[in-house]
Amino acid sequence: MSRDKRLKEITDILHTKKRIDAKQLEKLTFSSISTLRRDLIYLEEQGFLTRKRGEVVLNSFNTVELAHSIRETENRDAKKKIAELAKDFIGPGMCIYLDSSTTVYELCPYLANIDNLIIFTNGLNTAQMLADLANPTMKIFITGGEVKHHSASVINHNSENNLLSHFRIDLAFCSARGIDDEFVYEVSFSQALAKKSIIDQARDTILLIDSSKFNHTGFFKINNLEQYKTIISDSYPDKTLLNAADQLNVEWIAYDS
Repeated sequence: MSRDKRLKEITDILHTKKRIDAKQLEKLTFSSISTLRRDLIYLEEQGFLTRKRGEVVLNSFNTVELAHSIRETENRDAKKKIAELAKDFIGPGMCIYLDSSTTVYELCPYLANIDNLIIFTNGLNTAQMLADLANPTMKIFITGGEVKHHSASVINHNSENNLLSHFRIDLAFCSARGIDDEFVYEVSFSQALAKKSIIDQARDTILLIDSSKFNHTGFFKINNLEQYKTIISDSYPDKTLLNAADQLNVEWIAYDS
């Protein structure tokens, strides 16, 4: 099993059990002691868990942004379905923003045959994928700032001299780590600020969010629901969420509709 798959399996188990004996975790993951120890050290360094006297404990504060490689494997089919719907909002000659999320990343293959796009992104993996598409009419800009460890993101802490301010962003595509009937949330304060800044500049913003994030909250609010033109997900949420969006005239589109 690859390292990314092992890490994903460990995080899934801890999201369910919250606390588990290290020996039990070893059996559940079919890992050797040395391999499991290396994986746990890596996740502990990210702040996802704490090792205590033979136990592994999920950190209670939901402020951990897992590595891009781990997030990329989460709900991959749902993310692909969402991207398939989102592509229809993009036409030739548009100026768009793609955030660094693994959900928005799935949009990249659909952009290869759309001419004259101007694309901004703070995602290192996203920028690389777009460059590999090699559409000669596409202009790709990566926002300047601090490179965040593990997350493959670039965070701009200074709004002045921002290249984005010289362009009109027709459409921003953003994801999030949670949504309820009032707000959209992130686990990282810097990511929340970065996304809010983009949403404030863009003419319209489309939220791409899979159903595992429904009714999940976080410490950091990005924006309230009315800041989004459209929400796209793999399935529809419960009536409370759907009614909240409807009252704010936010269109909600789901793949299973």
